[in-house]
Amino acid sequence: MSESRNLEVREAVSVGLSSAKDRLCQVLSAARVALQSGRLQQAADLLDDRTVAIISDTLPPDPAQKSLLFELAEILWKTGKEAQAEKCYEKILALGPDAAAYNKLGSLYQYMGRIHEALQCQRQAVEAEPDRPELWANLARVLMETGDLQEGIDLLRKALKAMPGNAQAHSNLLFRLHQLQNLDPQKLFAEHRQWGRIHAPPAMAAPSHDNVYDVDRKLRVGYISPDFRRHSVAYFFESLLDGHNRRAVELYGYGSVEFPDQVTERLKEKFDFYRDIRNVDDDAAAALIRQDSIDILVDLSGHVGDNRLLVLARKPAPIQVTYLGYPDTTGMQAIDYRLTDMLADRPEAQKLHTEELVFLPEGFLCYRPPDFAPPVAPLPAGEKGYITFGTFNNNCKINPVIGKIWAEVLGSVPGSRLLLKLKGGDALQLRDRYIRRFERWGVDPARVGLCGWKSPDQHLQLYGQIDIALDTYPYNGTTTTCEALWMGVPVITLIGQCHASRVGLSILNRVGLEFFAASTPGEYVAKAVSLATSRAALGRIRDSMRARIAASGLCYAKGFARHVEAAYRQMWRRWCRGRRPPRTGGPCGKESGL
Repeated sequence: MSESRNLEVREAVSVGLSSAKDRLCQVLSAARVALQSGRLQQAADLLDDRTVAIISDTLPPDPAQKSLLFELAEILWKTGKEAQAEKCYEKILALGPDAAAYNKLGSLYQYMGRIHEALQCQRQAVEAEPDRPELWANLARVLMETGDLQEGIDLLRKALKAMPGNAQAHSNLLFRLHQLQNLDPQKLFAEHRQWGRIHAPPAMAAPSHDNVYDVDRKLRVGYISPDFRRHSVAYFFESLLDGHNRRAVELYGYGSVEFPDQVTERLKEKFDFYRDIRNVDDDAAAALIRQDSIDILVDLSGHVGDNRLLVLARKPAPIQVTYLGYPDTTGMQAIDYRLTDMLADRPEAQKLHTEELVFLPEGFLCYRPPDFAPPVAPLPAGEKGYITFGTFNNNCKINPVIGKIWAEVLGSVPGSRLLLKLKGGDALQLRDRYIRRFERWGVDPARVGLCGWKSPDQHLQLYGQIDIALDTYPYNGTTTTCEALWMGVPVITLIGQCHASRVGLSILNRVGLEFFAASTPGEYVAKAVSLATSRAALGRIRDSMRARIAASGLCYAKGFARHVEAAYRQMWRRWCRGRRPPRTGGPCGKESGL
């Protein structure tokens, strides 16, 4: 749509149409078309502040206008106008309780990091319509975000019993199970296999593919993800995109991104071809991938939210791989391989995967530091006179097991403090909840500080306030660990049995700091205390960290991409020879044959 057309629409809104409803319909129609065509800025321009104000002022409080207000709110949200979207939902709720409006407003609050308000809204949604299991599932999600993990999981299981065919809710359960304080790898594997049997039975998969059999030709590699945006996955995936040898691979992106942003636009330009499949159903998306003759399709999300695993269940590519976005098996027979390394997943982990593990030789991650990262700040303890520990991990990863370990660390380092950056950490109710927990574990409330959501640059600057980062367990940090190291902050991590609790070890090993990976809780405490009492060593580590990372290869995109491409090539040659991984209804039962 031309700029002159945009102007015509805005002028029609302000002066010419017969009713507020007509004005709104015309603007929404134009904005919707712009959004569906990927023209995010044009949609935002159509719904400028003046236009939205005119519409809001002239629309009467009439139940007949609800559907228009819902659509207006949705488009405002997707164009980054969250405050105006919030007002639309409030206008709907002014007419009376409405489960859909409470649910949408709760999701908006969760997106904005206003977790306590999100929890209130989702409770009100369930009160308005108590027999809708999808509302129970949404409430469960927020309960887990506020730290009530077990209550949330129990409610989510209840919801799944009422809607057993809901693959996304079932995926959410699998993801959250990794955050329980006592992981049972065997039970976790059984849960994943059950998801595969219910939602992705082998009969769904295409039985054959007509890709050209030529072992040495350029490969068409497709990457499919909902997270081609400002997201932790992008900090690692963009390195792979940048490092790929375009003489060896032709790259296709299949983005299912609900809220595109500047990172989305940047990533689009780095693919040879980009397909927006957000509003494309699974059958059509699979058909598109087959039409593109993709040789290797790589899933980057696993069972995280908005995943498109049901596209891969249809086996649109002859070789399918899962990588990066999820710390475990998918449980699907249609996915052939999972990329990892031998520290993050020991060889014996193969028996707990339906995919064949492929161990990359120099680690499974390549980090792309943000362009806006500030310089490393001086050691805070030098100015404050005491050690500040910190963790910026997701709320769900903080459980009594790791919380008590942190309390022991604080008790062993006199005068030390703990800084937690949590989603919703600015809300008094959430702050009080976490402060009370640490008080029960023997920590003076004055020694624990909390803060909430920060802009990306403020988030990195906040590392300038901590001396030592404390990793979570059993679900380690990934992006937060790399960010801390890039900002000069050493990380203490605890090693467990599963991938989720071994990522810290993998990352620290890459930069020569594996000493800070502990095998027991007691060792975790001892390492944290030892580092805290050696301020001169802390200062030297901080000052030399970026040079250490540069020398390590953790950020060497081309080198990392060569290893990934070598793995892809061997997968392809194996497929061309007709030696596909065995599929017998269970795990492969062997190490990688690549």
